[in-house]
Amino acid sequence: MALMVPAVATATQGQGNDVKPKRTQMPGEKFRKRNQLSLDAVTALSLILRTENIEDHSYRAARKVVSDKVAARFKLDPTALDKNWSRAPRDHQIAALAAITQLNVRYVTGKEDPYVRVDCSGLLWLAWRTAGVDMPRQAVSQLDPRMRVERSEAMLGDVTGEGTHVQIYLGMGLAMIHAPFNGKYVKFKTMSEEQAARVVWTNPSLIATYRL
Repeated sequence: MALMVPAVATATQGQGNDVKPKRTQMPGEKFRKRNQLSLDAVTALSLILRTENIEDHSYRAARKVVSDKVAARFKLDPTALDKNWSRAPRDHQIAALAAITQLNVRYVTGKEDPYVRVDCSGLLWLAWRTAGVDMPRQAVSQLDPRMRVERSEAMLGDVTGEGTHVQIYLGMGLAMIHAPFNGKYVKFKTMSEEQAARVVWTNPSLIATYRL
């Protein structure tokens, strides 16, 4: 599915050959220059948001493009990762894809502006609200005991973290996506075993949804 984005236009002022054209950036130009994986995630996300059927052929194919690239990034088995993503509920798949669409977005404390600026909890809030879950905004609340799961039960899209920092689990190994800290950008991360042993794991779908 192709993204519909406007072309770039130019404008001129005055008359004569000595006047240089003034370049006008049209909406969508910056978006087109985004990381290709985030654009692939946009394509898959737009398909799954239109259907309740996570087995839809077009969606599965688009999602696999994303999971294969994630597997390559983390040196994971692409077939195993695709199976893990397939086993996750629809809301989890949506949340993970929504987070991946924000790759390379700048971290700014207290923000949750899609494709512009987010902080760690803002990234999760955006991702899970896209999935229809009224996710708490603050990191500490996103680790609420009511949503706790065991690490062995964690699946694609679940939240993991400690203190005031949270991340989204990518469904295999210790692959995560997160917004690190001020001045940095949303990126992938392999959590260390030491950190994995002490963090909290939560499933946001255990709280009430605000829409289907």
